[in-house]
Amino acid sequence: MDESISEVILKIIETKQPKNVKELVQFVQEQVNASLDAITMEVKNLQQKGLVTLEKSKTPTNRLSDFLSSRKNAWFWFTIGLTFLAFISIMFFSESGALLSYLRYAFGFILAVFLPGYCLTEALFPRKNSMDEIERFTFSIGLSFAITALVGLFLSFTPFGLTLTTTLLTLGFVVVSLALVALKRKCKSEE
Repeated sequence: MDESISEVILKIIETKQPKNVKELVQFVQEQVNASLDAITMEVKNLQQKGLVTLEKSKTPTNRLSDFLSSRKNAWFWFTIGLTFLAFISIMFFSESGALLSYLRYAFGFILAVFLPGYCLTEALFPRKNSMDEIERFTFSIGLSFAITALVGLFLSFTPFGLTLTTTLLTLGFVVVSLALVALKRKCKSEE
C-alpha cells in the first residue's frame, strides 16, 4: 500500500505540479483511499529519500505594506484619495457660481452617494468573484443612501448637530473606517 501511495504522489507531482503540500494531499486523496496521516508520512519519507523536495513558503517580512502596495488594492488608495478631495473641495471651495464650486458638488455627491456603500460592499464581499461589477455598483449606491441617512439621523441627536462640517467629518470617518475593514477582510481572504 505504501508503494501505491508513493507512486501516486510522484505521478501527481510530475503531472499536476501542485503549488503546495495541501494541494498535493488533496490530489492524492482524490486518487487513493488513504488517511491524511498516511499521505503526510509518505511525503516525508519521499523527502528523506531525496525523491521530493519541499520548499518553505516565502512569506514577506512586512505583509501589510506589501499588501497595501499591491496593484489590486488600488481601490483603497482611490477611495482614500476621493474622500480627501471631497473634504478639501467642500471645506475650501466656495458655493458661488465659480468653476471650482462644481468640483465641490461632484466630490460631495460621490462622498455621500457612493463611497460609504462601496466600502461596506467591499467589506461584506471581499472576494471579487462573489459579485459582478454591476451588482457591486448598485449595492454600493443603495447602501450609501442608507449609511448617509443613518449618519444624518445620528448627528441630529448629538450636541454637535447636523451641520456641513459634522456631516463631512463623520462621513469621512465612516468611509475611511469601512475601507480599512474591507482591506483587512480582503487581506485575510487571500491567505
